[in-house]
Amino acid sequence: MAIRKAGAASRVVGVDLDPGTLNRACERGAIDEGFLNIDEGIYEAEIVILATPVRSILRILPELVTKISPDTILFDLGSTKKAIISTVAELAGPVRYIGGHPMAGTEHTGIDHADDQLFNNATFALVPSNPTDEKAIEALSGLVHKIGARPIIISAENHDRIVSMTSHLPYLLAVVLSLAVEKMANRENKTWEFAASGFRDTTRLAGANVRMMTDICLTNKEPILSGVEEIKILLDTLAEHIEKGNELELVRALTQANESRTTLFGERRSD
Repeated sequence: MAIRKAGAASRVVGVDLDPGTLNRACERGAIDEGFLNIDEGIYEAEIVILATPVRSILRILPELVTKISPDTILFDLGSTKKAIISTVAELAGPVRYIGGHPMAGTEHTGIDHADDQLFNNATFALVPSNPTDEKAIEALSGLVHKIGARPIIISAENHDRIVSMTSHLPYLLAVVLSLAVEKMANRENKTWEFAASGFRDTTRLAGANVRMMTDICLTNKEPILSGVEEIKILLDTLAEHIEKGNELELVRALTQANESRTTLFGERRSD
């Protein structure tokens, strides 16, 4: 939808397993035409964008590259990059592949939640394979700019390590909090009556697509597990401050977090 609104392509074709999704995508103006068969959908495409869960991308890549022109740029929107880059490197023959990851989205999925304003001023990671295809990078940087986002070129390793902390760990923390409160609700029957905006906002990410998040966890194991260990240490430290009544250290930690978030997002909450 963003590409069509920006006039960044002469024709946008969609491929999906569900004809209902394709019909709805046409109705909403996301695509010019839809196909159930991937061969038809990618025929003569200048850019093929893979927007599926990561392990689906890994599964279809070997067959997909045999059906596209050597000039076609293969682009994906997966939330982890190292596993995809590794798979591309093992494919027979050269592929014009560039990884992509827009740092924008909501917990909602499906064509009815699509928003052509989603990428406005968002960071958009571009992850080159080896060797780097400079012309492909240039073409995709232009496309990203046209839909309103800011392209940043980054290696797969750095990308996966950073998003493990800024995206994947927040999801897991929301999941853990949701499970912990549900467990309490099984013992305390009035629990949900006290689950107000703070709980809602903090656990919003737990409503994300389970299949997509499962793929993310299983294709970015090491950075995520490393982040989990860091979180454990910080939680244990906060617990120790509370247990010992160490007000000075507790205030210092809370203030540091408050100021860090204010610097990043420009808002301060005192309540």
